[in-house]
Amino acid sequence: MEATWGLLGPEFLPNARRTRTLGLGASVRSFNDLAVPGLGGVWYGKQLLLATLGVAVAEEARSRGAKVQNIEMADAIEALACWLALKSNDWSRDARLRGNSKLQGKTDFGFQQVRQRNFYVTQPMRMATVQALPALGFAESNSARFNSFCCSNEGRDFIEKATEDYRPYNRTVIDHLTWWAQMKDDNVNTDALQQALSPLNRLSDEAIPLLRERLIQGGNESFEDKKRRGNALAWVEALRKGKIEKWTWAQRPQEISEEHWHDLQAGALFFEAREAAIAVLDAVEISMGPLPVKPHSLKALLPEELKAKLELLKSAANRYLEFKHADEEANKFCRECVNDDPSSILRTLVNRDGHVLRLAGDEVKPGQAFRGSTTQVSADDEDQEAPQAGGIPLPEGISYRVRNLYLLNLDMHGELDGWLTSDAGGGEA
Repeated sequence: MEATWGLLGPEFLPNARRTRTLGLGASVRSFNDLAVPGLGGVWYGKQLLLATLGVAVAEEARSRGAKVQNIEMADAIEALACWLALKSNDWSRDARLRGNSKLQGKTDFGFQQVRQRNFYVTQPMRMATVQALPALGFAESNSARFNSFCCSNEGRDFIEKATEDYRPYNRTVIDHLTWWAQMKDDNVNTDALQQALSPLNRLSDEAIPLLRERLIQGGNESFEDKKRRGNALAWVEALRKGKIEKWTWAQRPQEISEEHWHDLQAGALFFEAREAAIAVLDAVEISMGPLPVKPHSLKALLPEELKAKLELLKSAANRYLEFKHADEEANKFCRECVNDDPSSILRTLVNRDGHVLRLAGDEVKPGQAFRGSTTQVSADDEDQEAPQAGGIPLPEGISYRVRNLYLLNLDMHGELDGWLTSDAGGGEA
């Protein structure tokens, strides 16, 4: 799932990762929004706190005359939080941390240095919160641009509840980070900030009820969106308490409405078809070999192995179409994938790709991201590499947002650490 938000200046930069969106980004976002509205890529509470802090501190720093944007402030705070956490756990990898390689060996954490766009990772966790902050009411904005966000009263209450026990140099966390942003105090290597900011430390007991309330009450959203997210939260809580080894699509949970369940299942069928299409394109790329390669005709790229993958794609696309969902682009894509002529399907897929493979007449040529190897199966710009869903009794293929909500709920109950260190959770991003 691709990332398209940038760091400092423009918020949209070319994606450096090898992903194939196939022109289906709007459908992917739609199915994920239908699954759990407003969650974005959030899967644990500190992601929301660090991003909300970034907005609040940037506002406060600007009110004192500093020139700083929300994005650079949030990314700087996140970099600081991960550095403090990595130092505290002897640089051990953890799914909640980024920058293990990028931050190691760095000692200058003055704001002027940390705000530089190459100081920290290019895919910060802040990107997972762009939808969630306004949807949950932690920020207010008339735009989807993070730099346009203003911290809401609920956002400030959240920060206060989460940080009130920590006073670096006898200041509030917001005040001390504002001094840092003003470049008046670079002393950020403190136990108080480490305790307040570290993603390894769960939100305070005072902040968690507020987060749970925001998940249910939401911000400026439709009633249906709030209801769906609240119902999904109730379902994952039932899963947490229950002893069902695996939930299947044959049985709808009582917490989820028939319409919601239909959307969840349609999304899973669509995701299956999309991944089958990417598997076809991966096979084509591998068959062309590493660079430099000569153009290949469409018919020359149809060995038996590829024909088998095309049949799997046709079957998946048919299952989606038979389910009858209203998403026009998903329907169009799946109709393209059930053509009786294999070369016509391949032509359509390469045309939709254009990034790794491209079409010139009847010839397939390498695109700008061609490597002759497998592409990351990824088409959703919100995925933030949460741990895999091992051990979660969810139906096959369900939107990753349900998995993320399950993990967020574990976090609110103080059970995420145990899940991450168990065989079910895996422990690395």
